Amino acid sequence: MQQPPTLEPVFVSDTRPYLVSATIEIKYLLSQLLEKGEIICLYPAGRREPFAISTLLHINDDELIFDASNDIVTNAALIKDARMLLVGVVNKVKVQFELPNAKLVAFEGRTAIRSSGPVQTLRMQRRDFYRLDIPMSQRVDCTIPLKDGSHTNLTVTDISLGGLSLLGVSPELPMVVGDTLKNCRVKLLDIGLIEIDMQVCIVIDVTLRNGIKTQRVGCRFFDLSGKIQTLIQRFINTIERQRISRE
Repeated sequence: MQQPPTLEPVFVSDTRPYLVSATIEIKYLLSQLLEKGEIICLYPAGRREPFAISTLLHINDDELIFDASNDIVTNAALIKDARMLLVGVVNKVKVQFELPNAKLVAFEGRTAIRSSGPVQTLRMQRRDFYRLDIPMSQRVDCTIPLKDGSHTNLTVTDISLGGLSLLGVSPELPMVVGDTLKNCRVKLLDIGLIEIDMQVCIVIDVTLRNGIKTQRVGCRFFDLSGKIQTLIQRFINTIERQRISRE
């Protein structure tokens, strides 16, 4: 059984495989820490001790509010250089933020720590984006144009800001790794319709529980516009909130 990530900071010489700088994704990760009330650890930047077990209490524009430690010595260490390190877990993946302008404040009648928002984060998993599995009850289709002017529909099984997976076989459109699929349309339920270009990265033959043989196709997006990124992230957030409300 895979062990959950620890809340200890990770210091690596090459951060590039883990670096996330897209504003929309940073906001998403922070919103998940807030909405789920996740336990986090705060450290002085660049150090492993002392640390405070905390939660994110409030997000306001580019400002974050955290529970302070009951130990005044720990609080003093956290804000000494006005920079803190936040370590948390979002969707079973460790995330690590460096937070500038840290200082003690009063918040709702108690001592708290306020900081500015991060400009980047480390996500300690070699995947570009959090990938959402789409529930079977909320079917989403991808419409792919064919050369003869018609189209074919395949089911979208998961989606992220980096790409999506399709399930199904279209005799009119054999899937080959490396092929480019242009002007594909995906209706993200009530969120909106997106039109995307993507490349086939993987094709796997699978057998469903009912014995039907089909294919799972993994695709990556090409150069999403900011508007499309926003729609995809809004769709991911909506499905996640619905899932959480049912738990």
